[in-house]
Amino acid sequence: MKFSASAVKLSLGASILLCSPLVSAATSCNADNCLRALFPTGTPSAVSSALAFCATYTTTINTATTGFPTRATAGCGTATSRYSSACSCKPTTTPSCAPVVAPNNLVQNGGFECGLPPWTAGDVVNTAHKLSSPGAAGSATAYEFDQIGQPGPDSTRNPAFVTQNVPGLTVGAAYKLVFSVFFDACTSNTGFVGVRIGAQGGLTYDACDSQQAAVGKFFQYQVPFTADAATESLRFDFVINRPGAVVKLDNVAITPA
Repeated sequence: MKFSASAVKLSLGASILLCSPLVSAATSCNADNCLRALFPTGTPSAVSSALAFCATYTTTINTATTGFPTRATAGCGTATSRYSSACSCKPTTTPSCAPVVAPNNLVQNGGFECGLPPWTAGDVVNTAHKLSSPGAAGSATAYEFDQIGQPGPDSTRNPAFVTQNVPGLTVGAAYKLVFSVFFDACTSNTGFVGVRIGAQGGLTYDACDSQQAAVGKFFQYQVPFTADAATESLRFDFVINRPGAVVKLDNVAITPA
């Protein structure tokens, strides 16, 4: 994989997806304020975000009282039992998505408007992820990484990540990867987001990088590269060291250079 050494701000529209989910509520659940707050009807991006939250929240016995979707706290508070109950009777969705911007974008669901797939996310000790609103410019939803406690001892070598395989590349052809990142603070221990395309890594971005502070807002980067294979893995690593840190990713696109 061959990269250009520069990463510059770019005014390029990334792939934005429109969703038209078919939502049907579960039949045996308490239709209380928590359920309605977590899964608001008529808001496809919020439903997709809540489903992504529930997909990880219910995999283990949860005792954490932070990291909940902001819009749900008014109805659910911080009682873990209420979130578990709402997630247990979550609706089912069948989203129908079509890209309407940047038709040459090879990244699927780069704006996270229709849930997480085909992205795959991996959490490590004291990390969590969800889809949150608002997203970057032109996007209602973003992928959010949360450092909910002290980093684990192996979190630097094996960090939390989100990834997908990108097919349709032409070997030897020039492309550009574009993505937007949000950091909640610029501190010495916040950490960085690492980017890998195929076997090539070593690209890192943080809120204080090159005086391009992306604190409290989304900042857009461009990475030129040459494809080494027809299908490449695209991966974002979250090497974050500060408890309570929030990092967001949105509007990911790979287009011909």
